[in-house]
Amino acid sequence: MSNQYPTISPSQLFCVLILSRLSAEAVYPRTASATALEAILAVVIAEAVRFLLALPVIIYSWHGNNIHRAVYSKNKALGWTGAVFAAILLFAAAARTIFNTAQFAMKNLLPHGAVWLIFIFAAGFAVYSAFMGVEGLARSGAIFLIAAALITLTAALADIPYMGVNSFLSLIRFEDGSSIVGDVIERVFRGGDYLIFAALLPYVSRKDNGSLGKTGLSFALVSAVLTSAVTVMNCLVLRELYGRSEFPFLAAASLADISLFKRLDGLAAAVWSLCAAFRSGVLLLSAGCAVKAVYTAKITAQKQGG
Repeated sequence: MSNQYPTISPSQLFCVLILSRLSAEAVYPRTASATALEAILAVVIAEAVRFLLALPVIIYSWHGNNIHRAVYSKNKALGWTGAVFAAILLFAAAARTIFNTAQFAMKNLLPHGAVWLIFIFAAGFAVYSAFMGVEGLARSGAIFLIAAALITLTAALADIPYMGVNSFLSLIRFEDGSSIVGDVIERVFRGGDYLIFAALLPYVSRKDNGSLGKTGLSFALVSAVLTSAVTVMNCLVLRELYGRSEFPFLAAASLADISLFKRLDGLAAAVWSLCAAFRSGVLLLSAGCAVKAVYTAKITAQKQGG
């Protein structure tokens, strides 16, 4: 790896990717599926589709650490096209996440607040996060992930008394199945995480030739398990109300009742709002990194040619 790049560890990249994935699940409104079976199938299928689309990048990561630069070295036009297209997708995902974060915060934290003011705050926090740089984001991402994991696990444990397995089994049915295709498409386009993976690869220190590829595979597996687990938990707790909840996790968290907090949904909403704004910052930084990789390759080639 060139010493022009600061380095983070594969585990730090993994934490950033997991935080990005789960925060999108938290602040994006519920998708079209109304029954437990449809929702769980949509999650599993979407995760599989996202993985298959990203498989070439994961396979490449076993052999190199800068896919955008590698493409540029083979074909300059294709390299620029790929990097710019990835940057556009990442920027669009960041903008969409900021918009959904503002809507999420307004409905669950500040019901009487102005959505434009919340949007500006979320956008400002995202830009600030992007300017922290790769190493700063990696360190902060681990902290945010721990906070989000603690509040989510606490809510899940506190919701155990409300989990009705027998009632849940009665929801394992199709309504008409027509919503699954749209649900899968929506979940796939919630992504951007594998684009983050590709953009940040040059900044990850390689312990061995397979460490980056293992990180990609680990993320794919853990992402599928966690998103499926959260969906199952929401369905177990909410049962027939799942299809009526805009934000199922917060609806389930609102039932939690522990000694210190009568309800956990407010705290969970605050934590996940910050995590989602942080995700937007990661997406913005990754957009810049994708273009920078090709631009750096161009400058290097000019110097060597000169």
